[in-house]
Amino acid sequence: MAAQSKAITRLRKRSPTRRFHAYCIGTSKSGTHSIAEIFGGYYRVAYEPEYEQLIEMIIGASSDALSQTQMAEFVRSRDQQLKLELECSHPLFYLLDTLLDEFPEARFILTLRDCYSWLDSQINSQLSYIEAKCWQDFGEFKYGHENFHYPREEQILEQFGLYTLSGYLSAWASHNKKVLERVPRDRLLVVRTGDIKKEMITIAKFLGAKSNHVLHSGAHAFKGAKKFNLLMKLDPHYLEKKVNEYCRDLMDEFFPDVDVWTWQSREGSHTELITSMHL
Repeated sequence: MAAQSKAITRLRKRSPTRRFHAYCIGTSKSGTHSIAEIFGGYYRVAYEPEYEQLIEMIIGASSDALSQTQMAEFVRSRDQQLKLELECSHPLFYLLDTLLDEFPEARFILTLRDCYSWLDSQINSQLSYIEAKCWQDFGEFKYGHENFHYPREEQILEQFGLYTLSGYLSAWASHNKKVLERVPRDRLLVVRTGDIKKEMITIAKFLGAKSNHVLHSGAHAFKGAKKFNLLMKLDPHYLEKKVNEYCRDLMDEFFPDVDVWTWQSREGSHTELITSMHL
């Protein structure tokens, strides 16, 4: 936290002239951290800056505690303080409409990960780290819909304090669909997570960054430290049914060759299953 505050202070002291203005607003665990690392060496870039205040405002806006005017003022003030050229932060998705209205010149990158790998990574992250209170609240806000209950097939998720498949998968689908529907095509670049490394020059051109100012070493930043493979313990037919319910149209468009069986085969070939005794 202290290191991030110092980094933001240094960013504010640099020249405010923007060479480009962009946001990377993929879901969590989709490569937003990698995008920040790739361009952070030469440009004013930050990964999830001032997230506590941002999350507080997002949750407040969802309960109608804030007006549209207040949200616009918050977004403008925050932008003037940070003076970033590229902000990589998945919570910004919830301010997408305000960002589009307030910054008509800004461009957007959507990092898109297949829903199986994304869900697996999200669960691994939750089981590996003790999250700060604000992130716990944000997880409840994103995935803990009161109408979602644990079916018999998902008891292992409840056992380990995770959310329901409906909670996770509906959030993945609504996030990606809204970005694709709302952001004008000339202002949006979609990059599949697995393609980030080979698409770095394409991303640079889209942003207006110099191709020799990309850091290739940042292409796979913040990899998960531990894999629990909890999804492998679910009935694959049931998991596929839930994916079909929420995510199939996007999966068919961007990952047509990936279903639960191809994903399990790929993951199982290089990942050791970890029993509940080790979780």
